[in-house]
Amino acid sequence: MRRVWCGVALVVAGAGLLAGCSAADRPLISVGIGADGTPQVTMVPCGGDAVAAADFFVHDAPASGTPQPGVTAPSAASEDGWMAGGSPLAAGRVTFPLFSPPATWAVREWGAERSLRPGRRYGLSFHPPGSADYSGSVSFTADDLAGLEPGEVWAGGRAMSAKEFRELVADAC
Repeated sequence: MRRVWCGVALVVAGAGLLAGCSAADRPLISVGIGADGTPQVTMVPCGGDAVAAADFFVHDAPASGTPQPGVTAPSAASEDGWMAGGSPLAAGRVTFPLFSPPATWAVREWGAERSLRPGRRYGLSFHPPGSADYSGSVSFTADDLAGLEPGEVWAGGRAMSAKEFRELVADAC
């Protein structure tokens, strides 16, 4: 009987460790259209966290047009995007043009895509420094952004007002 309880305890402990290995994906990024007509990104880390690493990937959109879960590395068919990391990139909330991350970020780019194109799915993510607790992410298409009304942003898989995005972030954190 003692062996059974030891085995159960090991299984429960192992499951707890495995559950803590992946970061929770939270809707902490919005994308909208700026006054100049270019896509604008807002990343909002929880609490007093900073943005330590950020990634932007371009994918061929699935034939069905349904969103792909999560943000993944670019496929061989699509190698456009950028990534930045190192010391904290931004303390707290940061807003910038999608295709022009802040000049102070050490950005590594691949490909030359500088505008939204049909048939592509775009994904952004960020991670706070030293945290495996969560990551912020968003996935969208050119059509998603084209359908935004003035003052709306795309976050959490849908169009919403800036106020709704602030509420979404508060709930996610």
